[in-house]
Amino acid sequence: MSAPGYRVERMSRARRALAAGQESVRHKHLMLALVEADLTVPRGLIREHGESTGEHLSLTAYVTTCVARALAEVPELNAFRRGHSLVFLDEVIVEVLLERTIDGQPAVGYLPIRHADAKTLRQVHDEIRAGQAARHETIAGQQWLALIPPFAARPLMWWVRRSTRWALQLGVAGVNNLGMGTKVAGWGLSPGAGTLGVTIGGIGRRLAWQDGQLGEQEIAHLTLAFDHDVIDGAPAARFTERLVELLAGGEALRVLVGEDAASG
Repeated sequence: MSAPGYRVERMSRARRALAAGQESVRHKHLMLALVEADLTVPRGLIREHGESTGEHLSLTAYVTTCVARALAEVPELNAFRRGHSLVFLDEVIVEVLLERTIDGQPAVGYLPIRHADAKTLRQVHDEIRAGQAARHETIAGQQWLALIPPFAARPLMWWVRRSTRWALQLGVAGVNNLGMGTKVAGWGLSPGAGTLGVTIGGIGRRLAWQDGQLGEQEIAHLTLAFDHDVIDGAPAARFTERLVELLAGGEALRVLVGEDAASG
């Protein structure tokens, strides 16, 4: 419906289901950490790889790979609350949020990267690119979102986030790249519905002393959201410290670039 000065557009079922999912986490007890991660080395490797091959490697894939490896080292985070119990998962699954258009409206697709800690950056990159290339109307394995009647959306989404079955499909950790394609250097607050939510904000530049020389650093602004019912401050801090180390080191990128160079 439209009228002079405005128009009204009915929300799609998928959009309402996503809103219900956000409602289901409104009362979570969150710990939030605003973290700066030095991406100077990995971003340089991504640029070099692009110049030599023409391929643009996914920063989201790189962050996802590092999150998965840090999660494997701090397995206390790979769990979720179910009533008065904690359920610990054996497999590391990282859920990557992808932009989608469903029924003409923006929505989110959830792409679970299974056994993410054991996969190479190349494997994670290829899975994300395949998900991005899929038809916008398609969310693999999640077509049920469009079938939820409005009155059932909220209780169903509440149940999904406390279901062992769904945890085994989607995992308990998510990565969301809010800063993708923007030049705004800042943090994005997106709590997520799982035990761990990693939100990539903007990437800024600053001058810093390195090895006795003044150089430019590329700093990513990450927001880490932890479910305090599941995890305490000490393991959350260990995870954060390890994640920042992995991100700065660029080892996963060095391996990928070296493999691509050898195969070329």
